[in-house]
Amino acid sequence: MSWQNFVRLTLLPCVTLLACGDDGNATDSTASTSAGPTTDGTGTTDTTATTGTSTDGTSTTVTPTTAGPTTETPPTSTTVDDPTTDGTSTTTGEPVCPYTPVAGRPGFTLEVVANGFDRPLMVRADPRDPARLFVLEQGGRIKILEPGETSAPDANFLDIDVKNKNPSQIGPEQGLLGFDFHPNFPDDPRIYVNYNPGMWQGPGPTYVSEFKLDANDPDKVDPASERIVIAISQPASNHNGGMIEFGPDGMLYIGMGDGGGGDDQFDTGRDKLSLHAKILRIDVEPDGTPDMNEPCGQCELLDGFDYTIPADNPFVNDPEFAPEVYAWGFRNPWRFNFDEDGTLYAADVGQNQWEEVSVVAGGADYGWSLMEGNHCFNGGCDDGKGVNEVNDQGMTTPIAEYNHGEGCSITGGTVYRSCEVPEWDGTYFYGDYCSGGIYGLNWDGTAVELLGMVASQEDRVLGSGSNGFGDVLFTVVELDAFNAPVDGKILRVAPQ
Repeated sequence: MSWQNFVRLTLLPCVTLLACGDDGNATDSTASTSAGPTTDGTGTTDTTATTGTSTDGTSTTVTPTTAGPTTETPPTSTTVDDPTTDGTSTTTGEPVCPYTPVAGRPGFTLEVVANGFDRPLMVRADPRDPARLFVLEQGGRIKILEPGETSAPDANFLDIDVKNKNPSQIGPEQGLLGFDFHPNFPDDPRIYVNYNPGMWQGPGPTYVSEFKLDANDPDKVDPASERIVIAISQPASNHNGGMIEFGPDGMLYIGMGDGGGGDDQFDTGRDKLSLHAKILRIDVEPDGTPDMNEPCGQCELLDGFDYTIPADNPFVNDPEFAPEVYAWGFRNPWRFNFDEDGTLYAADVGQNQWEEVSVVAGGADYGWSLMEGNHCFNGGCDDGKGVNEVNDQGMTTPIAEYNHGEGCSITGGTVYRSCEVPEWDGTYFYGDYCSGGIYGLNWDGTAVELLGMVASQEDRVLGSGSNGFGDVLFTVVELDAFNAPVDGKILRVAPQ
């Protein structure tokens, strides 16, 4: 790939790590005082338990109940054949339903699946076993939660150095942030991670790296097998995005925030050539030209990383755009999720007032920093369009938003595809870091049904995921009296 397409590690001004908050001040605390996707405030929102609302309008008090892993429930008579040892059907290869289906649209509750994790940010199901979970911890570890376990294991699947031996070296939006399996795993035994190390001298770059399984232990990653796929500079310690996920097309999608600061301080939201404030799309396979020594102004090129730009990327032939860009105009797309039908839901963290959920299409502009949600942010704009419509400036509106009277930092979520509650099939559940609230919506491609806050709990919502049965999972962390994270849990959205 040409040096113009090569990732720039631009050295932008930042006095110290803690001086790069959203307003230029130290508004984002260190990891010892918070974790996950913060906004511009102090993060002191009251997170006491509130009352959820079921879809029939009745109020239901929601308090998480401690329960073992959902996979312990034996298959019911609704299955058509015996499960294999990995929990899948012997005739269809699909996961065997471990629940007795619940009719209608019941109320919502949150069940504790497991606890004892260190700042868990996401959960993925083992492609080989729907009952087995891989839990990513912000401090640099991925742990395997075996079926029947209810607390974090001591052993690590992956342990990567993100400068977290001293927690003050890593900010609340740095560390190990994203993880996915290769689409052909385990036949292709590669996994991918997104991490952003904290450094005393300033923020570290975003790395997306490839690892291979240990040849002698399929429950371990070979630490010597790391191959950096792409590296992108970070001018500040926050708004790093961090989500990665392979799409149904086999390409890797990467969420990149605007680089930090307040009010789009580094002007990346409208910069079509910047890789910040975008969702990127790349082929992880090398194109064979990893090193380039041509001058590129104030930049530092890392040796040895390589990837391929897909020929069908929306801007691949547009000289105004970086060819890696899939969609643009995001402030900090902390989590996104592909549904089984290919719909891409992205939760974008707001700044002053609005949090939003968008359905992402290739080539579309989602507004930042001219818009925050469906509201003008930086000057005049057309804010009169409906959901998922393109306004007069060519910007696509979100399908849902909520203001900072309800929460302060959207963490995104996952589409429900479990067999337990058929009426919830296709519902997108998402959480808020500050309020602890869980929200829901139904999107049919044209119109949206907003379910509002369906459940709440006292801990901070850091991330999300799912098991192989299609249940929606959230990762949360308890804060102690000093606002330090002390216990990370996995919660399951379940019928009340």
